Amino acid sequence: MSVHLRRVIRSLIAVAALTLACVVAPAAAEAAPPPTPTSMTVVAQTDPAIAAQLAGVPSQALPSVLTAAGKPFQLVIALWIGSTPASYSTAMTVNLTASTGPGQLSVTQIVIPAGATGATVSESYSAATTSLQVTATTGTKKAPLIATTGAFPVEKNLAVFSGQSSSLTGGTAGADGAGCTTVTPAQPMCGILSLPKGANGSVALSLGLCPAGQPCSKGALVTQFIANMDGLYTRTAPAKMTIICDKSLCGQAGVNKFSAVWSQSATGALAVVQPCPSKGVIGASQNFCTDYVQSTRDNAGDLLLVVLFLNDLRGAVGG
Repeated sequence: MSVHLRRVIRSLIAVAALTLACVVAPAAAEAAPPPTPTSMTVVAQTDPAIAAQLAGVPSQALPSVLTAAGKPFQLVIALWIGSTPASYSTAMTVNLTASTGPGQLSVTQIVIPAGATGATVSESYSAATTSLQVTATTGTKKAPLIATTGAFPVEKNLAVFSGQSSSLTGGTAGADGAGCTTVTPAQPMCGILSLPKGANGSVALSLGLCPAGQPCSKGALVTQFIANMDGLYTRTAPAKMTIICDKSLCGQAGVNKFSAVWSQSATGALAVVQPCPSKGVIGASQNFCTDYVQSTRDNAGDLLLVVLFLNDLRGAVGG
């Protein structure tokens, strides 16, 4: 057999072998679709701009969410598989709904981009409530993921300002944002702060509804003051709050027939404030007290109940 013929035969065998290999080789396996999230969490937080202003306030004095009607707060939504962050391969719609209440959310739907493990939403609620919860639900028709925030209050009014504000040091800082100049049956209670030495850093002052089950007068409003007051006040030179209560709520009885209810925790139960031992003085075993000597009624018949204190607080008039 000639050399040329042998080369032709070898070429044909090689081509046949290559063709056979192409026929019998298994197809490459397709990539498995990425796993989809199996759970979701949503957490409500104080708006970062508000939180930054209160950076010097002791953490135990701060609620987990500090907000008011129409004021922003944050929702942090996260997707998970077990304890591992997860994402969808396509954009995912998430619907936001509020628990039963008098107001509406400003944002009711967001989209989490493909590949993202969550989203942060600037949200607000339009009305005051003692207990708001927000539920997030993914837009998937089959087995949607659902998560709900913890409950938190939405105040009627909220202001953050300098601890050396003239309204604080001058005794005209009102929880309603207007010096409590108008106390009516529609808004029957308001607290005015008097801090001659001011406070360290910025402070927050709010007016909100009294939570159910607390010993407030019916329809009472709670003044909340959040600040760092370390080292500024003493039992003989304390800070002062005057709780103004409209006569429609606090009647015509003598001032010593009414009690303030108070807490020095952002979420603690309100307790009846005991009387001060003497005018302008907090007792040795007290952190706050009602000064019945300074308490009075104004010309309109509204009650002015004076409470002396050393640290930040929440307070109202009890039933």
